[in-house]
Amino acid sequence: MNLFRSEQHAKRWNEWEESMAQTLHPVEWWIETFRNPLFRNRSRPDYLTWLATDEGTSATMEFAHRLEQ
Repeated sequence: MNLFRSEQHAKRWNEWEESMAQTLHPVEWWIETFRNPLFRNRSRPDYLTWLATDEGTSATMEFAHRLEQ
């Protein structure tokens, strides 16, 4: 993931593609996104089992919904 100072700075990047414009969000948005339990629980020894629980399913759906915004 590349973090840029501004949208204009990102668009000057030599590998910029217009299709990437939808992924430009403020750093705060990305911080909140990665606070999702889906990421915070990855160190659990039972992570794959946890994903199948109601809590894991809810975290996955919350993450997917956030990415659609």
